[in-house]
Amino acid sequence: MKFQSNTLKLMILVTLLAGGFALNQLSDVQAHDGHKKGHAPATAKRLRNPVEHSTANIENGKALYEANCAGCHAADGKGEQYNKKAKIKVPDLKSHYVMKLTDGEIFYVITYGIKTSGMPGYKLKASDRERWQLVHYVKHLGMSEEDHAAMPGGATQDFALRFKPVVGDKPFTCGQSYENIGSTNSKITPTDFRFYVHNVRLIDAAGKETPVALEQDGKWQVDNLALLDFENGSGPCANGTADTNEVIKGKAPAGKYVGVKFAIGVPFERNHAEPAKAPSPLNLTQLFWVWNSGYKFARIEMQTTGLPQGWMLHLGSTGCQPGGTMQTIPTNCSFPNRAEITLSNFNVNGDVVVTDLKKLLDGANMDVNQPKTARGCMSAQNDADCAPLFANIGLPFAGKESPGQKFFSTEKGDHTAQLGKSQGARN
Repeated sequence: MKFQSNTLKLMILVTLLAGGFALNQLSDVQAHDGHKKGHAPATAKRLRNPVEHSTANIENGKALYEANCAGCHAADGKGEQYNKKAKIKVPDLKSHYVMKLTDGEIFYVITYGIKTSGMPGYKLKASDRERWQLVHYVKHLGMSEEDHAAMPGGATQDFALRFKPVVGDKPFTCGQSYENIGSTNSKITPTDFRFYVHNVRLIDAAGKETPVALEQDGKWQVDNLALLDFENGSGPCANGTADTNEVIKGKAPAGKYVGVKFAIGVPFERNHAEPAKAPSPLNLTQLFWVWNSGYKFARIEMQTTGLPQGWMLHLGSTGCQPGGTMQTIPTNCSFPNRAEITLSNFNVNGDVVVTDLKKLLDGANMDVNQPKTARGCMSAQNDADCAPLFANIGLPFAGKESPGQKFFSTEKGDHTAQLGKSQGARN
C-alpha cells in the first residue's frame, strides 16, 4: 500500500514514540478520524506549543522519554538495537525529515496514534503538558552540538536543595519536647511536620530566575512539585509515615547562581484533583482536605502546654469557588495562600535551607484557642490564631501584608557530600 510522504513520516515518528509512554488528556486538538487515516489534519499542523521551550521542560521530556521510550528507541534516538529484531524499523529521530514536522503534528499523532501502524493513541493517559514536553525533547534530539551550546542551559548541572528542620537552636526530632515557644512560652511536642514546595528557581547576579527541572523519582517529586517530610511516623508522630525527605533534587542549566526561590504549596492545576488518582507524593490523603478545597500545603501539628489534645497549622487555599460539593472543581480561590520564598546570597552548591518551627510560631498563642474555631489555624481568614503564622511564613492575612517571612533562612557551608535524607518509597 502506498502512502503520501507526510503520512509515512508521521507513521515512522509515531512508531518511534510507542515505547509504553503514559500520556493524559486531550488539549486543544478536537476529535478527528486521523487515527484511522494515519495523518494529522491541517488544524493540528498549525497548533503552537503552549509549553515554554526551556531547559526545565526539555529535561522533563527527556525523563519521560528515557523512562518509557529509550528501551526501544535508545537514548540517542537511533534505535539500532531495536531495528536488528523488529519488523517495523525505527528511523533516526535526529533525521531531517523528522525535524521538519511541526510541533502540532507531533503532538497530534502522540495524542491519537495511527491505527494502521499499530500505534495507539494516548489522549486519555497523561497530561497535555507532558505531551508537549515530549515534543520539545524529540525536537531537541535533532539539534546540532552548536545549537545545544547556543541554547540557554545547553549544559546542565545536578542540583540538590537541602532542608534542615530545627526548633530554635535544637534539631527537630519526633518525640522531643521544646520549651519557650510562642507568645505564651509554651512547651510543645511536635506530632507532624511536612509541606509541599513547587516552582524551584535559581537566581543569578542579574536577578534572572532559572527553573530547576526536578528529578521524577516516583516518590517525593512529580512535575515541578516536591514534598518535604520531617516526621518519621514514630512516637507522637505515629500518625505520619516512616519515610522522611529533606532534599529536593533536579537539574539546572550550568551557571553561576547567587540565590534560590520557591513557592510553598501545590499549584492550582494540581490542587483540585482526586488524590486517589494522583501520583506520589500527591496521593497522601493525610495531606488533603475535601476535594473542592484541595491539599494541605503544610501540615504542622503538636501538643502544647495549654492544648495537650493538639494544636495545628493546616495551610491551604480557602474561599474556593464554586464550592460545597466534592464533585465540583473550583475555578478560583479568593485566598490562594501560596507563599513565595526568596533566599538571597545563597550558594546552591553548599548552603542549606533552615526551616525553624520556633520562628514560625513566634507571636502565636499556643495555649488558648480562639473560641468557636478549630484548634490552631486552618487558614480561615476569620481565625485570628492564623495572623502571626501567616506573617511568619510571608502571607497576607485579613488585608494586612506580612512584614517578611521568618520561617526559612540560610545556613552557610559546604554540604555537597551530604545532600540530605531521602528515605523510603511512596506506595
